[in-house]
Amino acid sequence: MKFPHAGSDIHLLQLTDCHLHQNPSHRLLGVNTQESLEQVVAAVTATPDQPDVMVATGDLVHDGSPEGYSRLAGILNRLDCRRAALPGNHDNPATMNAILPTQGIQVGGAMTIGNWCLVFLDSHYNGDSKGYLHHAELERLDALLEKESRHLLLFVHHHPLAVGTPWLDRIGLVNGGVLLELARNNSKVKGIVWGHIHHAWEGRLDHLQLFGTPSTCVQFTPGTKKFELAMEPPGWRRLVLHPDGAITSEVKQLQTVPMGLVANATGY
Repeated sequence: MKFPHAGSDIHLLQLTDCHLHQNPSHRLLGVNTQESLEQVVAAVTATPDQPDVMVATGDLVHDGSPEGYSRLAGILNRLDCRRAALPGNHDNPATMNAILPTQGIQVGGAMTIGNWCLVFLDSHYNGDSKGYLHHAELERLDALLEKESRHLLLFVHHHPLAVGTPWLDRIGLVNGGVLLELARNNSKVKGIVWGHIHHAWEGRLDHLQLFGTPSTCVQFTPGTKKFELAMEPPGWRRLVLHPDGAITSEVKQLQTVPMGLVANATGY
């Protein structure tokens, strides 16, 4: 495992919305989510440019089961890099915290690497589809912003602003405006990265770069008023964090749509 030094690029991999289950053969909307995650990880490990850090941004185990988190850890540990995770609305944070750190995967908190500090925020909201950053989490972020001299990149499961898909925007981060205000008022924060929306999205707000990322299993069609699946392959995001605070990024996807995908599904 390599540890980049200050002054070097940081290569980061984001995986999100894996939706594993207690039963490894279980399918979500016709897709075996464990198989799709394994295919994504295999595609990443087959490339010469390996990540320094992997961040899994929520909805990792659909049913919150211990078995699901144990198998998730086994798959993610095929990546020879530092690994971190944060919960989404489908996760069980207590079970995540009980299992993943014992398998070498950090849950929440922050990670310093090179010229950067990565901050992992918990937007889990008592099982609601919406997200919410509780007061303690915002206080933790505020304290980090005050003391940290490095560039900062924030990770959260729910999108903190509208992405133009009405049904998804109703279940975003309830107090996303508070997060954005904190980030906009601190020039050290260079960007915010999230999952939840199951499709690629990029934008800019003042000095902030904003990134939403496809799922490792099924994708949603952007811009729709109601739930609609897209006939697209599993995906992931690669980011390069440069020493001067710049971020470059691209979304990667497998070559084929998962077998069994129920194209006309109306939700899950």
